Amino acid sequence: MSDSSRKARNPLILAVLIGLGFHSFPVQAVDDDSAILQLRQAFQPTESAPNKETGLALDIARHFYPAEVIKAFIDTIHNAGGTFLHLHFSDHENYALESAVLNQRAENATQDQYGVYINPKTHKPFLSYAQLKDITDYAKSKNVELIPELDSPNHMTAIFDLLEKEHGKPYVQKIRSKWTEEEIDITNPDSIAFVKSLITEVVDIFGDSSRHFHIGGDEFGYGVDNNHEFINYANTLAKFLQEKGLKTRIWNDGLIKATINQLNPDIQITYWSYDGNPQDEREAQRRRKIRMSMPELIERGFSVLNYNAYYLYFTPEEGAATSHDSNFATRDVLKNWDLTIWDEQNPQNKIKDPHKIMGSALSIWGEHAGSLQSDSIQKYTAPLLTAIIYKTKATDNRDETNRRLRLLTENDFASLDSTTYIDLLQLKNHAFIALKNNRQTVRLLQENKLPERKITFWLNGSDKQKIQLNPHWRKTDHVQQRDGKDYQAYDYQGNTLWLDKTIEISDP
Repeated sequence: MSDSSRKARNPLILAVLIGLGFHSFPVQAVDDDSAILQLRQAFQPTESAPNKETGLALDIARHFYPAEVIKAFIDTIHNAGGTFLHLHFSDHENYALESAVLNQRAENATQDQYGVYINPKTHKPFLSYAQLKDITDYAKSKNVELIPELDSPNHMTAIFDLLEKEHGKPYVQKIRSKWTEEEIDITNPDSIAFVKSLITEVVDIFGDSSRHFHIGGDEFGYGVDNNHEFINYANTLAKFLQEKGLKTRIWNDGLIKATINQLNPDIQITYWSYDGNPQDEREAQRRRKIRMSMPELIERGFSVLNYNAYYLYFTPEEGAATSHDSNFATRDVLKNWDLTIWDEQNPQNKIKDPHKIMGSALSIWGEHAGSLQSDSIQKYTAPLLTAIIYKTKATDNRDETNRRLRLLTENDFASLDSTTYIDLLQLKNHAFIALKNNRQTVRLLQENKLPERKITFWLNGSDKQKIQLNPHWRKTDHVQQRDGKDYQAYDYQGNTLWLDKTIEISDP
């Protein structure tokens, strides 16, 4: 549900296997990240709001995350005091779970060298039942709820593809919308029966690790005259889920003034955008005229979570060799966002009472991640996720929180020691990395893959920065000057790091 500027989603084809974010070693959340440690000191003395739900929405459909990386995200959520992991596993590009209903089975799949299951018909990865059991058990041990999202009526292409391979085109055409090939027919009893069967399977997979189920409801086509059809569909699924002991969550796109009185009031809303960020300004204004705002939903008694698509969306980009973008997003959240800001950057229509807001989430979308490794994304975003959780839970003591934040953010975050990660697989040969002019600790990622590359790169900085350098980087006799600064060469299996001599070296 975003692009690099945190805008609305555009479907892209998943990258080939090398681009799916696979890794070859266990991943753990980095609990000694310098920024996270400072955030903990700033926020933990502050009394937190006990009833706020806050966590992460992770798109595993368009960028696959293996079980170990998902567990590392769970660690970050748990360590920050978050409550849930919302898994977006179905979209146009992929259905990322094993499924008997869709005949995507581990027993019929191939496995790559890292244990990832690959559907031989679609060539797409998925989590097996055993891997999902491992994830659900781990989440329960960390007291983090898993919230599955089966997205409909749009974002159905991957499901349709699997159904066509199993049942043929006529079956798919029978349940597909007559108006668009990407949506299911929400007025067709057979379509609804199919969605219920898939929901049942997912509910059984996630078991007692879930108390909520997200039914999607974003970016689909409707008009004011036929919106009641979507409301009926949402109510039908909510009643079905209620019978299974689960509360329903839904995106805000289809909730309009004309039909809101018909919506089941027990449905919880994940509010990401007032207008969906269309390119056409007139269309944006039209949507704002007919849609329910977040304050209007709250005043009608709905439980709403803030998923603000500007501050709380992050879309990793293939080729992002450093964590500069996520570090910037972390500072932006710390300085400019709080739970009451829901309409992108607009502070004018803030929600007056933060206690009426159910919570918030960071959303990490995968459509542009390409070959960026999944464990790199996890490390890049851990401080951002931590900052959002802390700011959400500090709602009850904002004066004290703001005082601590002012100390942290003054003089352009001069006191914040950020961790800057460098993904060595994303670096171009002869890349020149200039560190931002603030305190930073640099860590290198994907070093185990370097023997495959043979690259040279430069790291420029100052005495404000240090780098954690593993001992396998051998200091050489080579020194070179560039733009008036001295650089020392370090070698690792034919790869060369030219390090600014003013940057301090520390042990990992």
